[in-house]
Amino acid sequence: MNRPLATGTGYDAIADVYATDMGRSMPFDDIAWYRELCLREGGRVLELGCGTGRILIELLRVGIDATGADRSLQMLERLRRDAAKYTLLPAVLQMDVVAPAVRGLFRTVLMPYSLITYLHEPAAARHAMSVLAALLEPGGCLVLDAFVPQQVESFAEFRRDYRREHEGGFLERHKRITANVDGTNRIERHYTLRDTSDVVVSEISTDETIRPYHAIDLAEFGVSADLMVESIHWDYGLRTHAEGARFATVVLRSPET
Repeated sequence: MNRPLATGTGYDAIADVYATDMGRSMPFDDIAWYRELCLREGGRVLELGCGTGRILIELLRVGIDATGADRSLQMLERLRRDAAKYTLLPAVLQMDVVAPAVRGLFRTVLMPYSLITYLHEPAAARHAMSVLAALLEPGGCLVLDAFVPQQVESFAEFRRDYRREHEGGFLERHKRITANVDGTNRIERHYTLRDTSDVVVSEISTDETIRPYHAIDLAEFGVSADLMVESIHWDYGLRTHAEGARFATVVLRSPET
């Protein structure tokens, strides 16, 4: 008998499949790019939307003083379990990006993997930038990345994205996208977990709304918080220009004094 595991609007429901799902969908080595940047900057690092630790754990493994934050307690619990495999005890916080409950200043604040697009009202994104800018030490940097916006057409049926091996079985994902008139996109995902005999073990449904942002939008958000646009990177340094790129990463710098 099929048993729905969870249904939700956030990432709580997919904590135990996130590494197979979103983690394996990243086509570039963004982890290495962030690791190099954090090592170069030195000092304390705050990763927002750290999820189950795809990036955070790798930062910790090379000795970076990194703290992770996420809204989802379930994601953070999975992060702790996965970090234990490396005998790591990560410092993590359950909090919202627009209301960070964290002490002290950071040399680097990261918002990886299009986290900014979940702030789908531009006013909320600008507010978040002002809040996060206050967490930077003088001369520190805030790093935003986002998918480069593409033309999106709605489709009414759920379409299969993939079928992947997952923890002794298989994970399938189907997706439906609605391009809203206000420029946001509603993304509904349906996950099916199957055992090795291909019997359905559980199902998960999520429902999210995002707003695609161009690199110039990310830069403008930073400037609105009195940060300087230091650099823009395409596909984590694999491209020197925007043409054909899938990701844009903007490095914003706080004043030295």
